[in-house]
Amino acid sequence: MNKKKLLTVGFALAFGILIQLLISSNVLNAYYAQVLTLMSIYIIMSTSLNLINGITGQFSLGHAGFAAVGGYFSAIVTTRLHLPLPGPIVFIIALLAGGLIAAAAGFLIGLPTLRLRGDYLAIATLGFGEIIRVVFLNWKYVGGAAGMWGIPGYTTFLWA
Repeated sequence: MNKKKLLTVGFALAFGILIQLLISSNVLNAYYAQVLTLMSIYIIMSTSLNLINGITGQFSLGHAGFAAVGGYFSAIVTTRLHLPLPGPIVFIIALLAGGLIAAAAGFLIGLPTLRLRGDYLAIATLGFGEIIRVVFLNWKYVGGAAGMWGIPGYTTFLWA
């Protein structure tokens, strides 16, 4: 790493620690903590989109579908499996399970779309996103159109 990148990483780390200290000392209330956490999640999503669209030059529209797969399956692990473990341990297991299931879905979609480029890849990944939306919308196990209820809020700014 050159000096400029190291300085940028150091500044970002110091800013994150400062924000976490403000949240921990209740200077920032729960609303602002939730907004900052959601901003962090959206930054992660936009960075992954930049990796595909910006760096590789591929036009993929399936990111929301992959995020939905990971999110729903981590929520299933957290709420429906009733694991006899403490909450933070279940949260870590749910994060890993959601990531692995989303990666498996990406692998399954990647196999038939491996040779597609440009508009064809965009259409295929858009189709995947719509299939995932319709599946979760009609799957009664996850609440159907009403969505899942009772998901504990373990995600914090520090985790994000």
